Amino acid sequence: MNILLAFLLGSAITAFICLAYALWQRSKQERMMRSIIQGFPIPTFVIDRNHRVLYWNKALETLSGVKRVDIIGTTNHWQAFYRFSRPCLADLIVDEKLEEGEKWYSNRITRSIPLKEAYEATEFFPGFGTHGRWVHITAAPIRDGRGKITGAIETLEDITDRKRAEDELIRMKKLESLGTFASGVAQDFDALLSAILRNIFLAKLSADEEDKILEEGLAIAEKAGLQAKELAHKLITFAKGGFPIRHPERIEPLLMRVLESKAKEGVAYRVSIPDDIWTVYVDAKQINQVFENILQNALDAMPNGGEVEITAENVCEEESNVLRPGKYVKICFRDSGMGIKEEDLPRIFDPYFTTKGSRGRGVGLGLAVTYSILKNHEGHITATSTPGEGTIFQLYLPATNH
Repeated sequence: MNILLAFLLGSAITAFICLAYALWQRSKQERMMRSIIQGFPIPTFVIDRNHRVLYWNKALETLSGVKRVDIIGTTNHWQAFYRFSRPCLADLIVDEKLEEGEKWYSNRITRSIPLKEAYEATEFFPGFGTHGRWVHITAAPIRDGRGKITGAIETLEDITDRKRAEDELIRMKKLESLGTFASGVAQDFDALLSAILRNIFLAKLSADEEDKILEEGLAIAEKAGLQAKELAHKLITFAKGGFPIRHPERIEPLLMRVLESKAKEGVAYRVSIPDDIWTVYVDAKQINQVFENILQNALDAMPNGGEVEITAENVCEEESNVLRPGKYVKICFRDSGMGIKEEDLPRIFDPYFTTKGSRGRGVGLGLAVTYSILKNHEGHITATSTPGEGTIFQLYLPATNH
């Protein structure tokens, strides 16, 4: 009997030790997994079958601004990415409802080529950073030994710089192709308009002074012809950049001349240009047109008045997707207008794209011409905007080496 009790007791102790060892091993594996995910440089989180967050690494804390201690154990991970409660890609995988992806993602969900069972999507998150970030999302299911889904892991890669470089390349190709066509049409159009305007001028000279109807009709035709000729010149500038003849120029005199011509009641200009601002290497006439286009865009966005703040600073650019390494003067135009919608912002430099509708006074070439001129000057322009709060344009002009 004693031998049997000893045997049973020994078996129980052995079983307890085995269980304790198994639990210790599992705990060790979990600690190792937590350590790996925490140190992983790509923003990552893991949810369980019930959508509770199990892991939320430091890289994701940095990207989203949401701390791990505030999210672990909750189902509120959507708050880091969206303004209302909706599923993330990992949630769709856990629920096996990927067919609903089109409802939630503006860019199509696709299968990942290198990773089996993984899915990918690209999305813009306006809450990330100062002006939002483009993020490439990859998510995959986590299965147990029987193949049942017990959770999902999702990674987020910040591809903002890559996306902007791709958009820049697409825009440049589009402008180059359209520019070739526009150049030929605009030059022929300009020649025809010159002939029309010349004959209108002769008709005005020979018209009877008492024929007011004819005189008014010719005046209207002449005005329309001059506007069409100006449009033709804009097309030529857009197509070729007007072949800039560049010289060292000081920014302040160029800017002040344009501000004087753009004076408007109810609009205040705040200008801050340091005394040590570098000289820029530009075609003064074309850069005047750039400033006019930017300021006109600001004035159109403030029909009831407002404020335009203009600042300039010296910057040294190193390796960049859009600028050569070197010295530049960065000029910032900030208006207090109605702003530009998020979905319209990537298209504002496209020819004939306008957000002004019936309140506009142009045909959508001003910013396209501005973009073309700056590209021909080896410069660059960027735009950021918040609807209802205004728009910021940042211009980069190459500085002289002396």
